Amino acid sequence: MSFFTTLKTGQRYLKLWPLEPKLGMIFPENRIIRATGFAQKLMPFFAVFAVVWQQIYAKSDIGALAVAVLTAVFALCLPLQGLYWLGKRADTPLSAQSAVWFEKICVLLRQQNEVIMPLNGAPTYLDLAQVLRKTQQKLDRDFWQNL
Repeated sequence: MSFFTTLKTGQRYLKLWPLEPKLGMIFPENRIIRATGFAQKLMPFFAVFAVVWQQIYAKSDIGALAVAVLTAVFALCLPLQGLYWLGKRADTPLSAQSAVWFEKICVLLRQQNEVIMPLNGAPTYLDLAQVLRKTQQKLDRDFWQNL
């Protein structure tokens, strides 16, 4: 899978994953999604600030400009790292225990007459996110308490 496809998958996974507190105890996605969202909002500002700050206080120092540009590039790469991790995670097959849990949730949704798309192999974390999103929309809050 190409780098940009992985980033696009990561962005889709970021938007799809339900940020339930109970899931945060089981999966690291909640922390990564919050950190990536924070970085997407703050790091462009920080990158511009680093270059502007250098231009205000060290106009003629070329070494300071190089450091400011490297700081800006690093700041702009931080959200991409989070999206890349999420994209790779989305395409990772579920562990055996998570796959069993995935099947139990699918059975609960089918009992509620919800349509679950058939899978072409082992379920991935993206499939889990889709099922959890549907669970969040269709099942009551007791499901998350019994988790």
